[in-house]
Order: sequence, then C-alpha cells, then structure tokens
Amino acid sequence: MSNGQNIPHWSLLDIFQAMSSDAIAGLDQVMAEQAFAPGEVIIQQGDPGDEMFILDEGAIRIEITDDGEVQFETHLEAPAVFGEMALVTKDVRSASVVASTRARCKRLDRAGFNQLVADQPAVASFLTEAVGRRLLETDGITSVGKYRITGRLGSGGAATVFEGVQPELGQKVALKMLSHSLVSHPSMADKFKREAQLIAGLKHDHVVRVIDTEAAYGTHFIIMERLRGTLLEEMIDPEVPMAFDTIRKILIEVCSALEFAHDHGLLHRDIKPSNVFFTSSRRAKILDFGIAVETNDPDSRPTERLGTPYYMAPEHILGRTLDRRSDLYSVGIMAYELVTAEVPFDGATLPELLRKHLTTPMPDPRLRRPDLADDLWEFILRATAKHPDDRFVTCGEAVDFLSEAAELPVVQRLDLVTIAISHHPRHRERVAHAIEQLRAQLSHIVGVSMVATSQLGAEGP
Repeated sequence: MSNGQNIPHWSLLDIFQAMSSDAIAGLDQVMAEQAFAPGEVIIQQGDPGDEMFILDEGAIRIEITDDGEVQFETHLEAPAVFGEMALVTKDVRSASVVASTRARCKRLDRAGFNQLVADQPAVASFLTEAVGRRLLETDGITSVGKYRITGRLGSGGAATVFEGVQPELGQKVALKMLSHSLVSHPSMADKFKREAQLIAGLKHDHVVRVIDTEAAYGTHFIIMERLRGTLLEEMIDPEVPMAFDTIRKILIEVCSALEFAHDHGLLHRDIKPSNVFFTSSRRAKILDFGIAVETNDPDSRPTERLGTPYYMAPEHILGRTLDRRSDLYSVGIMAYELVTAEVPFDGATLPELLRKHLTTPMPDPRLRRPDLADDLWEFILRATAKHPDDRFVTCGEAVDFLSEAAELPVVQRLDLVTIAISHHPRHRERVAHAIEQLRAQLSHIVGVSMVATSQLGAEGP
C-alpha cells in the first residue's frame, strides 16, 4: 500500500481485486469493527438492511428459512464478504447470518459508503464485481428490470456486458452495465445515459440497436440487441491474413454507418477493431458510442484526450476541433491493421506514440502484404493523411471510392484512353497547365485514374 501499512488480508478476495491500494486503505479506514459471540445473529432474514460486513476473523453460518424450516444453509470462514447488496438495493434481507464462532467483522452502512464514494469513486469498483456475480448466480438476483440474465459476455474498465432475455417475448439481449466506480464520476454517468439516447436515434443496419435502459443495483444499464459473431479485433490474426474482399466490405459498412451518424450530427471519436462487431451473417456493426459527441457540442474541441491513442487523429491529439474526417482517420488506421495485423504506429511511451501520429509517414503495408489491392492502399493513404484537408471529404466519399473498386472485378475490362501531346518547348507551361486542369476535373470522378508520364522537364532537340 502507498501509505506503508500492511494490506488487509480481506483485500485479497477476488471481489476487491480491481481496487487500488489507496481505495483499499480508504475503505478500511471508514469501516467500524464489531465482535459477535457464537450463536449471535448478525443479519436477520426479512429485516431491512443498509449495511455490508467483512468477516475479518472467525466463521459464520448463512441460512434461508421458510415457515421455520431451513431451506438452505452454508458456512463461511474469514476472510469473507456478506450483505454487500444492501449498499445498492433497498430489499429486505434474503437470508439470516449467524456467528458460528466468535466473529470479528468490519461493518459499513450505506450512508458511510456513499460519503466515501463521493470522495473516492474508485472504492465502488468492488460493487460491480459483486453485482455481476449475483446476477449470474442461480439463487441470486438474476434479473435487471424485466430482463433475465443468462450469462456474461465481457467486461472493461467502464462497463460489463451481460447476456439476457426478455422472458415475455423470448427476445435475446445484451445488457451493458456501467461500472459502479464511474456512477459518481462528474460526467461518466451522464455520458453513459446519453450514449443510449444517441444510439437509439441511429437506426442503421451497421449500428448496434438500443432497445431499452434500466437503472438498478446502484448503476445504469443499456439494453441492446444481442449480436452473434465476433469482435473485429478477434479476427485479426498475423498467421491468417484477412481477405481483401472482406476488409473492403467491413470498411464500406463501417464508413456507411459513420456517414449516417455524421449526417445526424454525431462524431464517434473511438473507432477501432474492438468497437466493431462482425456478425455471423457477415455484417459489420459499430458498437460503442460511449465517448461520442455531437458536432455542435463544445466537446468536439476536446479538453481531454478521450479515445484510444493507437487510432487517434492528429487534430485530436493537438486538442483541435474535430469533424467527420477525424473518425475517418481512425478507420484508416484500422484498415492498416486489418491488412497487416498490426497498428502502423507504436512507441515505448505514450508521447512517442502520439508524436508518430503527428510526424511519421504512414508505413507501406505492401512490405507485409505485397499483393495488397491498390484501392485499399490508396484508401489507407488518403484516410490517414496528417492534415484533414488531404483526406476524403466525407465517409460517404470513401464508401463510393471503395464500392467502385469492389465492383471492378465484375467488369470484364476497363476503358483506357491514351493521349500523346507533342509541342514546341515554348508551349511547355501552357501544356502543363492544361494537363493539371484535366487532372483536377477527373479527380472528382470515382473509378477514373489519370497517370501522366511526361518529358516536360527535358530539353527539346
């Protein structure tokens, strides 16, 4: 621990593993000690409760009775936690707890816990683990509102995702639970709820669908459609390169979804393979809009660097105003990773990584995939240009570019027009100007490429 004291032995329990040593110390300091004699009742089934206990020494018996008959009984020895759900629910006690031996406990009531969390939000992280476990126990709480929990899909620093079902309709869903350590954060709870509102307004084939929201067990839940398939990041395998047609399809669908979001005034700000799902029906869907921001929101000029550094646009790093081209940069970085199975920029330190985004040219993915399709290489180059003005103007333009390339294999041939221009040296500048005008006119047409081989700089005979 940072203060040099011994770590309490109860802090080694799995439920407390996500807590820092400072959070453990804070929790230990506010709990009161209480001793119980053998046979003494610590918690009475049916009583209201607003306290949790940590069994520090001794043993206890937990029993559930019905009409005076014991229906369930188990024993716990120190260290152990019990009664913790009383901190987040107002339900009466579901079981009695009796001291089997002389027992010494640490006790914390809801008011003391709430005050502690207001000062140290990270302390609440153990409740996320507690609630998660209880939701998965057959004799636990098992449901959130009208949704019954059937499994756990994954977890991260901000949220845990469960699998569930709406029993009346038999509809399978995913429930995203905000970490308890963030519920009291000045902005995270509001951002979490706003995420549900934002996604609910984006009805698009390639954006995960939000069905409902619930507030329960001291936190917030977003109920979404249950997807079958895998995260895009799990499809990236250096031993099994991804097919170019698959990459192109994913990029088209992600850009299509982003174009829709952008047209509805929403920037994502955290596009990356772990936020894209590839369904069993081979459809890409954008998942997490947790740090999305509306284009007219002051946060579109970030005061803090929210996002994932490996995929962050230069203007994002510099704290400048973001627009739809910032999301496109992240898609370009993701495209490079899909092609090569690694990110283009990395560093021993965060400043080194960010500096590479700002100054280091994009590595050539053809060094790893020599057969890379030309359109994918051009997409990566244009999407990840250091200056936004050098990227595709919109994700819609990127979709058109990639779609044209996807359709080319269906075409049996490409029309080729060759123009040879001979001229006197004194007309060199006028001819060069005319060629640049033609190049500019053709550059806006998807599927048209102009290659000029010139001897304009050579001396004439």
